[in-house]
Amino acid sequence: LHRPLRKSVMTTDSDALARLEVHVGRLFTVGVAISAAILAVGLALFLTTPDAPATSHLLNAGLLVLMATPMLRVLLSIVEYVRMGDWFFAGITIAVVAELSVAVLSALRLKV
Repeated sequence: LHRPLRKSVMTTDSDALARLEVHVGRLFTVGVAISAAILAVGLALFLTTPDAPATSHLLNAGLLVLMATPMLRVLLSIVEYVRMGDWFFAGITIAVVAELSVAVLSALRLKV
């Protein structure tokens, strides 16, 4: 009686982890594709009119999207771990988000 129940729970966990991997893969693919498109437009604009103000804005936006993609992965992981009921990994991932947020905010403050 207990064996099928355990197998069912393990299958559910495996399915949830597989779903997480699929979502993370899609997120990385979309993030990198959007970043590459923005960077390509910015580079093309730079090569045609290097002094255009939109050039640096597009290049910075492309880099920002590229750098934000891993942060979005961590946020997605929190959602999936909470859905799975895996509170240990959800807590660890929340701690990672807190550390990343402190690092980003510190960097922004030092820039000014």
